[in-house]
Amino acid sequence: MQSGKEPNKEPEYFEIQDPEFQASVDQGVMSDEIGMSRVVFWTVATSVLVIVLIAIAYNLYQFYKFDKEFQQAVNVEYRELNNHRADNINLLNQLEVIDEEQGIFRIPVDSAKTLLINRSN
Repeated sequence: MQSGKEPNKEPEYFEIQDPEFQASVDQGVMSDEIGMSRVVFWTVATSVLVIVLIAIAYNLYQFYKFDKEFQQAVNVEYRELNNHRADNINLLNQLEVIDEEQGIFRIPVDSAKTLLINRSN
């Protein structure tokens, strides 16, 4: 029995009395009607989702790149600050003759404090 879709269709090997069942067999159990609105909707939704995920990934990359560069800048400045402090501490704690004829000497800060305290007492 033919379902009436195509007149030149090959004859069936068995005859089915139920027209709905025959239509299901002819169409592979499921109708081949594709809802284009659903296809377009899911294509657009998936595209938007992918674009949003790419934007999020790019912003995260920019944030971590900035954070890494900021940390490097802080570390460089901190290293320079520590070097500057160490140089000044060495300068404050060393003995040095500035001008022997005029009696100008550089002595450690702690020694200078002790001398000033002893002189004032």
